[in-house]
Amino acid sequence: MRRLATTLGVLGASVALTLGLTPSASAASGTLMIDGHVFRNPTGCNRSDAPGNPATLISNFTDSIAYVYSDPLCRTFIGIVMPLQAMGVKNAWSVRYY
Repeated sequence: MRRLATTLGVLGASVALTLGLTPSASAASGTLMIDGHVFRNPTGCNRSDAPGNPATLISNFTDSIAYVYSDPLCRTFIGIVMPLQAMGVKNAWSVRYY
């Protein structure tokens, strides 16, 4: 069941990115944690604050989907973290909210 939810989430994110989602002006309500660094009501591209080290744990305690990227400028999409979920990810440098 967990794999199905992850697969459907990634599929949905891929479709949304393919259709050209544009960033919204509103922030996600809640807290994003990237390896312990806290972002309150995050919006836009949020980067790991560990220079030279990609994040390994993303905690998305917001009401929005967190899109995870493998570069600091939110350009190379690698996965999603659903609302109220924490996930271990390899090579995550940034998280964006739309």
